[in-house]
This record gives sequence, structure tokens and C-alpha cells, in this order.
Amino acid sequence: MSFDAAWYWESRRGGTAVRQIVIVTSVVFLIQWLTSRSLAGMQMIRLMSLYGDGLRSGYIWQPVTYMLLHGGPGHLLMNMLGLIFLGPEVERRLGRMHFMGLYFLCGILGGVGYVLIEPRYPCVGASGAVFGVMAAFAMLYPHRRMAFILFPFVTFAAWKLVLGIVVLELLYLIGGVAGGIAHAAHLAGAIAGVAYLRVVTGMEILPRWRRRPWPRRIGDWISPPRDEGRVGREELDRLLDKIATHGLASLTPRERARLEQASREQRGE
Repeated sequence: MSFDAAWYWESRRGGTAVRQIVIVTSVVFLIQWLTSRSLAGMQMIRLMSLYGDGLRSGYIWQPVTYMLLHGGPGHLLMNMLGLIFLGPEVERRLGRMHFMGLYFLCGILGGVGYVLIEPRYPCVGASGAVFGVMAAFAMLYPHRRMAFILFPFVTFAAWKLVLGIVVLELLYLIGGVAGGIAHAAHLAGAIAGVAYLRVVTGMEILPRWRRRPWPRRIGDWISPPRDEGRVGREELDRLLDKIATHGLASLTPRERARLEQASREQRGE
């Protein structure tokens, strides 16, 4: 399936949820960092970070709020860069509401996985949510070339790189090598990302070697496409609004064809 038209039109729109998450998370971390040595700051960290005793004490908001705190500027930078690099494409494909659902559900389930497996220390950071976005990206664009941050000049297919990272996280978890990293949250977040695409959105992810489906009618083989004229501004806005709200997968075959036509018209083809 080609997404050229949607990319052409949505490259300047979309990514709204990603921007909002980055801004809110960065602002909360700035407050955390500026107040970290004060009594109020320490109380904020105690209430918002995620740990088993806190949940048992009734702090049921912690699986959400822990995503807004971070262990330091480097921790925040790594998570937000991962979200900025991968999030906009996933958001454009799924739509804003589904992306928000994906992000926060992966973060929440990542936190729950951490508490169940590694409950000894408090957990902070958006890594579980970012791993969910990363896993969703690998499923949506399995053959997109990606570079590992330690080897920026070597690229891998997205599904291979993400699978390798997940396996490495699993080995670290089994081997008990924590190093201050919540491996259980990463794994649970990645699994939640895959589950969200399959179960919540109902999206069917096909490998690129799968052939196109056979036409439903004999006439589909021989009937020329109907000329519906140029794509007007009102129709184009409606298509783009539908993509922004519900994702590219929500378009009907006719709507996809009209979007492709608008893309060709804009390029003068």
C-alpha cells in the first residue's frame, strides 16, 4: 500500500499529540528539576513516581504520573527524542486519539509490568510508553530503515532493530542486570504497543510480500476508473481531517484514490 499522498499532504499537519506530550513532559520535568531539593519537590516525586507501596497506599494515579518524571536531563532527552523521531509517523497513521490511547496505555501497562516484576525501587520516565510507540512503528513500517543510536551509519529494517532491542531487554531482565533501567517496563510497553494495534484499532498489518486481493467483480478488471473531476479544497480538507482524527487506515478505497489524485494535481502531474 502506498502512503505517498497522505505523506505529501500530512507532512505539514499531524504530530499534534506528539508535540503536546513533549511539551507537557518537559515542563513537568523542569518543575521537578528546579524543586528537587525542596520539601515540596521531594513530596511531588514521592506522590508521582511509581512503586508498589504507593499503589497499595491508594496512589492509583501513579501509573500515569510516573511518565512525566525523569531521572535526569539525559533520561528525558533520550525518551523525547525517540518520541519525536518515531511518534509523528505513528500518529499520522493512527490518528490523534488512537495515538494518545496507544501512548498512555503502553505507559500504564509498562508501569504495571514493572511493579509486578521489579517492585523494589520507584520507577520514573516515559520509556514504557516510548517502547510501545517504537513497537507500533516497527509493525506499521517493518521495512523502514532505522539506525541504532550507537552506530548511526549502520541501518537495519525497523522490525529487525526493534526485535533486537526487545530481545536484549529480555536478556537483561532474565539476567538480573538492572543498572537503574526499568527493563520490565520497556518489555511490557512494547508488548502493549503490539496488542493495541491488533486488538484496539483492529488494524491488519500485512507483510510487504502479500499480494493484492483479487477483484470482487469481473467488472473491476475491465471498467476504467470513473473521472470525478478535480479534487476541491473542501473535499481535500474533509479527507485530511478524517486522517488526523481517525488515521490513514480509516479512508475508503475511493477516498484513498481521491487523495492520490489531489497529490498528483498539486505536483502538476
